[in-house]
Amino acid sequence: MNEITYMVLRVVVCVCATMITVYVIPYIKTLKEDARYKSMIDLIAVAVRAAEQTITGSGQGALKKEKVMSFVRDWLNSQGIQITDTQLSELVEAAVFSMKNNG
Repeated sequence: MNEITYMVLRVVVCVCATMITVYVIPYIKTLKEDARYKSMIDLIAVAVRAAEQTITGSGQGALKKEKVMSFVRDWLNSQGIQITDTQLSELVEAAVFSMKNNG
């Protein structure tokens, strides 16, 4: 292999490595975070529906919410996902709202 071909090949490899580092790796990380977020939202929705089915009676909203938040918080901690109680509360409320309005 002559010297010019080697230099061109070296430049191409460096450009490819840079492109992977700058674009591909952050894109994969974004996909992974999106998947984790979707899993969390789906889990909250399922937990809200389960609480609606298992805890019956009027005036049980606070108990249902606490059970859902406790369950989801434990799952998130096991997955290494950090979330504040305020954020979790808002996500639970959004899931309840969605469930009531969309069936």
